Formats: sequence, structure tokens, C-alpha cells
Amino acid sequence: MTSPQVIRGDDQTAKTEESVLDGLANVEGPGWVDHSSDPIQGLFPLAVEQFLNAAVAVNVPGVTTVTNTARYYALHALIADEAQRRRLDGGQARNLLRRTEIVYALICMSHQQSDGHDSWYPAAHGRDRILSFLSSGQVDLDDAAGMGPGKYANAATGFLGPYFGSEVSLGWLADGPLSPGPAYDRPVVHRELGPVVDLAATTSSLGLADVADLGSMCLCRAATSDDGGLLAERFAGRPDEAGTVAGNIGQLMRLFATAMGSSEVRTERDLGAFVMFSPVVVDDPRSTEIWLRWRGIRTRAASVAAWRELFAHTCRYLNGGPLTVDQLGRLLAEDMPAGTLADFVAGLPPVVDAHGAPLPAELEIADRPSPERHLATLALGAMRFRLLHDTSGPVRLGLAGPPGHRFESEELSPQWVSNVLSDWGARPVAEFARWLASVMVNRAHRVTMSKSYWRPGRYVMPLRILLQDDLVVKMHGEATGEPPLRWTQLLSMGRQTGIFSVSDAGVWELGPRGYLLE
Repeated sequence: MTSPQVIRGDDQTAKTEESVLDGLANVEGPGWVDHSSDPIQGLFPLAVEQFLNAAVAVNVPGVTTVTNTARYYALHALIADEAQRRRLDGGQARNLLRRTEIVYALICMSHQQSDGHDSWYPAAHGRDRILSFLSSGQVDLDDAAGMGPGKYANAATGFLGPYFGSEVSLGWLADGPLSPGPAYDRPVVHRELGPVVDLAATTSSLGLADVADLGSMCLCRAATSDDGGLLAERFAGRPDEAGTVAGNIGQLMRLFATAMGSSEVRTERDLGAFVMFSPVVVDDPRSTEIWLRWRGIRTRAASVAAWRELFAHTCRYLNGGPLTVDQLGRLLAEDMPAGTLADFVAGLPPVVDAHGAPLPAELEIADRPSPERHLATLALGAMRFRLLHDTSGPVRLGLAGPPGHRFESEELSPQWVSNVLSDWGARPVAEFARWLASVMVNRAHRVTMSKSYWRPGRYVMPLRILLQDDLVVKMHGEATGEPPLRWTQLLSMGRQTGIFSVSDAGVWELGPRGYLLE
């Protein structure tokens, strides 16, 4: 069949076949296909975090990765109480909430300009948008608290949403319609923060100078305020109440305190090394199953981080353009050491001593190049799994979950890694790496398909890479780094409320309310 020589349109000059074909070189895919897909950036492209996230949610209640300011717990309970006392309906209560959060942000922003402000505290929510309102004078509360683009917060309930579940779990709010919970102490909280709500309810506009005398209500005063004392009691938990929310959070906070008293803790990485390797975790007379389970959870986190880094390393080969799965695997193989997989594993440092106590093998391989280091970390995690013979032991339950559960032996889990290392032991590391690249790409593709959904006129695809006809295309940047354990948030809550402090030398230690963890 002869191709058409020209394309004609209304008053269109005839184009030669050559020019048409040149134009098609810039077309991606058949021109008759509806290009209505929406490839957004996926958060967890390999979905290796599922078990870890579930275990963390149970063992560190009361905070999430987006709850970063302690005093908002008390503020939201105060707003709920005031809404009830003023007999506000749902819309009026939301309006009071939004106006109060704006006033509180202004108080914190005003105090931030004073010499007495502790600058390490997080900023109040909505600060950046409120600054834009201040640029033209005072903040009109009706305007700033309204709904729509450019307001201080997008959500109808302001910043309550990210905190609500945590505030309920710690008793500051009741589950259900907005109302205070059992942790709320009206005389204390109203005395400390009551003027915030009064201003929000009665004032039409405010500037920073108008709230300059309310600095005692700033976020940074929680370490010494009376409502901060109530907050500290909740974040310290009750370590001796096993199996409860207060017990779980209390046990973890006591573990933090023990680490600070037994070793030099400057970073969360130091804390992680203590939990994974220190004999104190087992030998301390206050050690519990929660401590040992956290040893397993932190060990699983190291494997999760290694998968994230290995996948990110593999995706970087795509920076120069799309590659086939085989080409991708060959590039990964070139960056791996020579020899068999069994020899590679045998050359890793031991994970336990003669008595079965964990050794810091992961720290010993820290200077190995990528991606060898990531493969070594995965192998060490698999070795630790094999050595945990007690299927119901707390360390094993933290590392892999209960026997028979899908998280125990799912693809990329420590048990799965243990099995494939055994199966591939006699073959070269490079050959294993080629296969591993295809495993990661195919898994990422399945994760994308499982998370994709329709919304009006668009097919939304959360992804980092796109697999199309054996061709791998990089769509977004890599997902790297340690998986969140919520330790950062809990440590910050402890520091904000005076349970912990950081010395001038940068070392974590017990603060003035550290006695709550004794």
C-alpha cells in the first residue's frame, strides 16, 4: 500500500511525506490514543514499607509523621471544649477552629521575633500563608479563615485533620464529633491558652504587635507551661501498663531515655544503633517485649532502607534515557563485585557473637560503595532472620511479623531474601543483580497498577518509573532514605514538653520532666 504523499486541510499548504514523518518523530505513542493518564509521583514504589508501617503504628501511638507540634494537642481540645460551651453547630465550630489556629500562629510568629524564643521549635502551622496576609497589613480573620485558594489552610478543618487520630489516641479529643477527651483539663488549659480562642471569637483583624504580650502561649513555652506538663504526662505514657496505648508509648520513651543514659545519642542514627546492637536493650532490668520488638522493627527498617536505596541506584541509570529491563540489569551487574553470591555472603561480617548477641555488622559495611552496600545490608537482614529460631519471639515478630502472615514471606521480605540467597548461592553476583533488577522493575510496575485509579477524565498512576513494552522510563525522582519510624516526631514531642533536652554539645539527655520516665 502506497503511503499518502500529502496531508491537506483548510488552506493548508501541502506537506511532503518526509516532513510529516519528521513530525511524527516527536509523537509518543499512536496519535489516536486518548492521552488522558496522569502519572503522579508515587510515595512507595516498591511497597516494601507495608509491614514496617503497620508495626510502627501499633508500637508508637500518639504521633504520626505529620504531627510535629505538641501544644496543638491542647489547643485543639480547648477549641472543642469552647465550641461545645458556646453551643456552636458544625459550621460555626469549624470557623472557630480556623480563626483560632490563625490567631495562635500569629502569637507564635510574634514571639519568634523576641529574644526569648527557642528557635529550634517548629513553626506554627499556616505560617507561610499568614505571612502573605501580613504583607498588606493586619490579618483579616474572616478573609484568612475562609475557604478557597490562598487561605491559611486548604482543609475545611484547618490543621486538625493530621492531628485528630493522635489526639484521640492520647485522650485529648474524644472519638467522633469534635469534643474534648479525658486528658483535657479545662482549668489548666483554659488558663494557659484561653485568650487565643477569645481573640479568635471577638476580633476581626490582628497584627503581630497586637499579640506581642501573649508570648507565654507560644509553642516554645510548652516545656515550662502547665498545659505542657499535661502534654508531657501523655507523651511519657505509663510504661508499666503493658498492651495499652499508654504502655506502648511509655515503653518506647523509656527506651529512648535508657539509650540517652547509656550511650552518646546525637542523632536518630545513634539511637537506632543502640536499639539494634546494645546489650542494654536485653540486660536492663526494665527491658520488656516492646524493647525487643523494637529491635526487630529497627532491623527491618535497615532492610527497607536498603531496598529503597538499591532501587534508587538502579533508577539513576535511567537519567540518560529509557532502557530495556535487560540493559538496566546489565548496568546494575557492572557495579557489583566479582565472585559467587555465596562467596559474597560468606565475606560479610558476623551478625551475632558466640552467645547470640547482635553485632554491628551493618555499621561495619557502611563504607562499601553503592550498590554493593545495599545488597550486603539485605543479606545481613536475611542472616538475622535465619538466626531467629523462635517464631513467636518479640524480636522476630518485629522483624517479620507472625508466622504464616503474608508479611513474613512476601516478596522482598527478609525471609524471601534468605530463600533467594540460598537458591542463587552458586551463581555470580552479577547474574543475581541482573535478575534482581527485573524483580524490582516488575514489582514497581505491579505496585503502580494496584494503586492506579480513575477520576473524572483522568487515569491516575502513582509511579517513579513506567514499564512499557519492556522499556523502562524514569518519570520522577528516586525515593531514598530511612523509612519513617515516627521517632523523630516522638523525640521532638518529648523535647518540646521538657521530657528530653539537648545539651550545648548536641547530646540528647533527660529534661526537667524526665522523671516521668523513671
